[in-house]
Amino acid sequence: MKPSAAPSHATYAGRNLHGQVVNELGRRVVGGVYAAGALLPNEDQLCTELAVSRTALREAVKVLAAKGLLEPRPRIGTRVRPTEQWNLLDPDILAWRCATGADAEFLQHLTELREIIEPSAAALAATSHKPEQLADIAQALQAMQNATQISEWVQADLAFHTAVLKATNNPLLMPLAAIIGSALESLLAVSARTSENFKQALPDHQKVFDAIQARDAQSALHRMAGLLSDTRSLMKRAVIPPPT
Repeated sequence: MKPSAAPSHATYAGRNLHGQVVNELGRRVVGGVYAAGALLPNEDQLCTELAVSRTALREAVKVLAAKGLLEPRPRIGTRVRPTEQWNLLDPDILAWRCATGADAEFLQHLTELREIIEPSAAALAATSHKPEQLADIAQALQAMQNATQISEWVQADLAFHTAVLKATNNPLLMPLAAIIGSALESLLAVSARTSENFKQALPDHQKVFDAIQARDAQSALHRMAGLLSDTRSLMKRAVIPPPT
């Protein structure tokens, strides 16, 4: 279900005003309340809906324009840009996409992104990790073992994959952990709920950890690739209805 364009009864005020307006407009655009190519409601209407000033609204529009979502045009209005022009790896856009409903195509693309990056990242982590980084991976794995609820498992699973990315010590890979964090959380939640036992993937995570701990790059790569292959299968079961 798409989020409603109707204003909430909360009034945006105080230090977080700017971020709240950005978040609300971003969710509306990404969630499809304002379709690609459509003009946003005029400033007076939006200011009334959001209970904010023109200055706050215009600043929010500037932020969303920088993310590729909006295109302000003098004397015409602010238009929603086509999806292919959005900065899809922007963490805010990913978070809004997950919050407003991640469809099958989005989950497939995210899974493909992980399959391209994470096996090689695990191999690099095997050869590059520092003792404290290995300890972070181990701590996340222990949290997965201790999880009694899906929500706990998802947070621990996310921490595991984030710790592996950070253990690469590659300055270009490390920010990726934050970039895909919110979207990865959504993906992991779907896969965990699809499995009959949400801890089903625990042994595979253990094998990834063991390979990284042993500094066996090839094994780490193959173990992570196998883990993600299983995740892809769970995704297909989650988003493709069984034959009748």
